[in-house]
Amino acid sequence: MNKNQPAPISSLGVLIVGLIIVATPSHAHAYLDPGTGSVVLQVVVAGVLGAIFTLKSYLRALVSYVSRLFGKKGSTSDA
Repeated sequence: MNKNQPAPISSLGVLIVGLIIVATPSHAHAYLDPGTGSVVLQVVVAGVLGAIFTLKSYLRALVSYVSRLFGKKGSTSDA
């Protein structure tokens, strides 16, 4: 196959695209009840808090690793 030739179109791909075009409505008359906004707000807050917790955990692990890396190997004090 030459590099300049386009890939052949499969009949299954054409069928799937055709079904998607036919199945999707042109106008969606949807109703969003007040609970939808609450759920969206909960998802956003949970995502932000989850990201903060994850970053905090990675930061603690990094600080622990660096402190072990550059920390004292043994006690050299003569008491």
